[in-house]
Formats: sequence, C-alpha cells, structure tokens
Amino acid sequence: MDTTRCKGSRTLSDPRIAAIPDIHGHAKGEHKLYSEERPIAYSARMLFLWFYHACRRGLPRFLMVTDHVNYLTFEDPGAVNTVRRALKLAEAGDLYGAAETAGVDVTHAAIVSEGLRRGMRFSIGAEIDNDPRARPDAQNIVDAMRPDGMIRSVHFLAVDHPEKGADWQWPFDNAEFKGFYEIVGVEKTWQLYMAKLLDDIEKLPGQIVGHFYVPAKFGHWPDKATLERYEDQLIEACRARGMAVEINTRFLYRDAESEGAEGNRQRYRTANLRLMKKAKAKGVGIAIGSDAHSPKDQGGMFDFVLKMLDEASVNEIVFPVGGRLARVALRATKEHLEKAKSQEPPLAGSSITGFGRAELGLPERDEAAELREAKAAAKARHDAGPKRRAGGPSRATKGPAKEPSARGGAPRTTRARTPKPAAEPRAAAPQERIASPKRATAAKKAAPAKKTAHAKKLAPAKKPAPAKKPAQTKKLAPAKKAAPPKKTTPAKKPTPTKKLVPTKKLAPAKKPAHAKKPEPGKKLAHGKKTAPAKKPAPAKKSAPAKKPAPAKKPAHAKKPAAAKRAARKRR
Repeated sequence: MDTTRCKGSRTLSDPRIAAIPDIHGHAKGEHKLYSEERPIAYSARMLFLWFYHACRRGLPRFLMVTDHVNYLTFEDPGAVNTVRRALKLAEAGDLYGAAETAGVDVTHAAIVSEGLRRGMRFSIGAEIDNDPRARPDAQNIVDAMRPDGMIRSVHFLAVDHPEKGADWQWPFDNAEFKGFYEIVGVEKTWQLYMAKLLDDIEKLPGQIVGHFYVPAKFGHWPDKATLERYEDQLIEACRARGMAVEINTRFLYRDAESEGAEGNRQRYRTANLRLMKKAKAKGVGIAIGSDAHSPKDQGGMFDFVLKMLDEASVNEIVFPVGGRLARVALRATKEHLEKAKSQEPPLAGSSITGFGRAELGLPERDEAAELREAKAAAKARHDAGPKRRAGGPSRATKGPAKEPSARGGAPRTTRARTPKPAAEPRAAAPQERIASPKRATAAKKAAPAKKTAHAKKLAPAKKPAPAKKPAQTKKLAPAKKAAPPKKTTPAKKPTPTKKLVPTKKLAPAKKPAHAKKPEPGKKLAHGKKTAPAKKPAPAKKSAPAKKPAPAKKPAHAKKPAAAKRAARKRR
C-alpha cells in the first residue's frame, strides 16, 4: 500500500497517517449556492468510486461517507445496500461480480479488492443536522440505510431577521450569509449555537459530534473563558451520551479566509488541541474527519493532525462500524503488542488495531495453508452430515428406517417396505394397530405370551377389534355368497325374492314400480284364498309395467285367473 503520498506533493514520513480514520466525507459533491441546492440520489457507482480513490492512494485505510440530510432521497437505502454487496464481492475476489453490481469497470473493482484485502475498511453513515430543507421523514431514510454511524451537527440558527421575521433559519456557516454576524453578534451566535447543539445531543440519535468550532469558520471567536466553558459543556454532554467529538480538518485546507488566515488557523489549532486533551481526560472518544466534498480532499491535512495527536498523547481514534465506535490504534505500544501476542480479548470497542501482523510482531499468515485447512474443514463437515443422518432411525435402511414408530409420522411406506417388523419395539406402537390389522393381530398374539392369565381373559375382548371394520368384510361377503343363492332359489322362494329385488342386476329389476299395478287383480280375488296369492309373486318381476303392451308377459299370469273364472261359471 502506497503511504508515501498525501495531499498534493506532500510525502508521508510517518505510516501512522494512513491509519488515521476519516469519518467525514460527502460523496454527493461540493456545495452549491444555497438557492440551488437540491436532493441528490445515491448510486452504487458513486459510492464505489468514492472508496476506489482511497484504495488507489492507499489512504485513509478507514473511510466513512456521511452526506448531509437535506440531500437524502428514497433511492439512497437501495444504493447503499447495493454497494455493500459489491464491496463484499470485491473482498471475496469476485471482480466481475463486484463490477457488475456497482456498475464500474473491472479495473476499479480490482483496485478496491486489493485495498480491502490489505485491511482497508469502509463505512456508510450520515451527517444529521437541523436543515429546514430536509424531508420530514429524513430520519426514516437514514434508518433504512442502516448507517454505521451518524454525525450530529448544527448548521442553522433560529434568529429574528429584520425583513423575514422571527425564527428565521440562518445558515450561519454559509459564506452567502456571513454578513448577518454583524446583526446577531458573535456572543449571541455562540449562545444560540450551544443551546441548540446540547439539546440535540441530549434528545436525538448520533455517535459523533461534528465540527464543534463551526461558528468560528469566518474568524468569529468568543473570549477564551467563554469558549472553554462551552468546551467543558460539550465534553460532559458527550460523556453522558457515549458520543465522540470530531476534529475537523476542512478549515485547515479549504475554509480559511485569506484575510487573517494564518492567525485564524493558529487559533483553530490551539482550540482543537485543548479539546483533545479534555476529551482524553474525560474518556471521550476522538474522531478525525476531513469533511471532504471531493475525493482529492480525503485525508486532507492528516499529517498536521497527527502532530496534534502526539502532542495531546492520543493514540486511539474512533471509527464507526455497525452502529458502534471501534477504536483504531495509531502506534503499536507495548500494551498493544502484549495483548496481541497473548491473544487476550480486546477492550470494548477496540476491535481495529490499524497495524499489520508484522508491525504487531506476529508471524506472517500462510494463506495457502489456511486455504487447505478451510477446504479440509468443509469436507469434514460435509462428510459428518450424512453420518449423523445415517445414525438416526429415519434414513439408515429401508426397513426400520421408515417405520411409523421410529419416525412418528404417517406410515405410508411401512406396509410395502418393512416385511419384517421387530417384535418388541413394534408391539408398543399405537399407530400400527390403526395402520395395518395384520400387525395389530401379530402384536396381540405376542402380548399374551408375556402377560399373565388375566391378560388371556382379556384377549377375546380385543378380537372384536377387526370386526369393527365391516367395510371390508361386507364388501367381500356378497361376492362369495352370490353363487349359492342360485341353487337354493327353488327351496326357499321367499328369500330369493327379497334378495333379488335389491340387487337389481337383471333388466326386469327396473320394472318393479309397474308391478304394483296389478292391485285391482287382488281385489277381484279378495274373497278367495290368500295362499295362491304368493305364487304370482314371481309374476311381479316379469309383469309388464305398461298398460299398452301387456300382451307377452302378463299372459302367463292371467291364464290361471281366466281358467278359474270359467270353472266357476261351469259349476
């Protein structure tokens, strides 16, 4: 990683400069005029290229994008999730997948992939301020992005404007409105600023307080006693909320006005150095941000800041990762080396060291050996999976593996694939008694062998269990008894007549409805004997139902009646 170049033609004599995290950068570009500022949507390509420029230079090793809340759009969460996926693909070495996902060239993906493999880390957050132009649901958009960190800042103050009325939102850090300081006054500006900032820190979410000295952007400093009192209030509020303070370097390389620029820069350095010392004394985290609106300003003036950190004896810088403040060690001290060698768990929030293994005194990693070990472990897990399944009763064999007593499920395959069930375990399975009657009877036969005589007395009570399934016996019974009724029809005339009527197998069976019409014939023979009345019963089956053509079949039934009538007349 090239750490010999910094901003412009400056060289880096200290490798710690590359390890300083830059937590404040705006990928959506430079500020426009106040009246021309509009929301700008993120794109995966925009964010990926922002990280690409850092990887090409080799610094800063830890970089976070934090655009202003008034620039947020509904497309931002989707773009953020897409670029995070592209970064994962690039870190895994899938250059074509990363390039296609982010919409960049493969060469861009290759440079980012190399930077990620060397330890560079990127985060995506937001700078949340009180801009009145922001959407009412801006916080919902920020939450949808799942930011790694949020910078809490103040850019507007509610003042009384002579023309625009009371509670006018004054962008006090905008060069277009810097002349309004003469109306409000420096002391009043700082009072309003501190009141708003402390209220936001107490009530609104955030991890870092951004550019605390922004009211002095144009050289408007309060007296030293008042400024130190404000610094103490800020440190106490951050300590109570677990937030960090930012040392912003944009003023050093961009925002210093030409008039009195050198003296203003010196006052700025003195104030930030004092703030560093107070933060370290109170245990408040310190963050460094370039406030870059262009890739060329990433890590701007970090060499100047490193001297301030050494003077304040600060060795750890915070960097937001996944909503928490991780700590980056700038110098491999004896404490850090001992901790790394003993492999003790790091302190809370100190998961990032900022050094390679050689700098920490650790042996170099054998990537080939690690790859072989990973493949062996994966193969072992793959081989262990089927063995665990084979050890269970579900899929080991075709027999007991699919028994309902072992699986506890529906016995679909038990009847066909388990011809030899076990005697003892299957006797206690309640589902088998319902599933197959053969197994139920086998279990009942095996049970009395182990039980007492009292169990044998109860055995007959269990025999009616198969009799409860008449659905099968009744269906099979008529099929077997259908043949004998033909032989016994002459012996028992009443029985065949009753059974043949419901069967309705013969074609004449459909005509019994018309057979009931010869009732007038019965009335004529009402005074006679009723015994011969049973003989015409077979005639009911063959009797024609219709009156128009009763010639063929009723002839046999009416001949005996005509003969009897003739005999009566003769008598």
